[in-house]
Amino acid sequence: MITDREKATFWASSLLERLDWVLLDTETTGLSPHDEIVQIAVLAPDGEVLMDTLIRPTRSIPVEATFIHGITDADVEDAPVFHEIFDKFRQIIAGKSVIIYNAVFDMRLIRQTLARYDMSMSGIEDEQVECAMLQYSAWCGELWPNGGYKWQKLRGGDHTALGDCRATLAVIRKMAGENPEETPNE
Repeated sequence: MITDREKATFWASSLLERLDWVLLDTETTGLSPHDEIVQIAVLAPDGEVLMDTLIRPTRSIPVEATFIHGITDADVEDAPVFHEIFDKFRQIIAGKSVIIYNAVFDMRLIRQTLARYDMSMSGIEDEQVECAMLQYSAWCGELWPNGGYKWQKLRGGDHTALGDCRATLAVIRKMAGENPEETPNE
């Protein structure tokens, strides 16, 4: 019988054999249903930066969020608003699998941010999104008392969208057995 760790290793190895995927990460004004994106990055499997931009939100960035990612209102003052970069974003991810560490969170924030501009998710299909965090959690194998896998913190992330994309790529490579002695930083 194939273990969940072996399945996660196969998932990661299979990804690295293909070029039809990208990594995505966002930074936000917070965690609530009213928060929105302040930074978005998309990285190709080879590490090429396809998008890395600050986003000007419709509301002020709370100090608690700035404490985590370091992005201030002054940083985004001249940044584009989300609807101004959305077409380019859709073009970048068109026809590709989108790999996200904690996909449920980032996809929720993309939807919330689009809702601020009365825009739909047109061009982004849920089927093209895969969660690296769930795969990594299965690979690590640490169980909650209820039997599900404990979510793992993204190792090596720096709380910038681009830095977290790079950390996710490092985790995928680690799961696939590339550079197994190299462990992303805590």
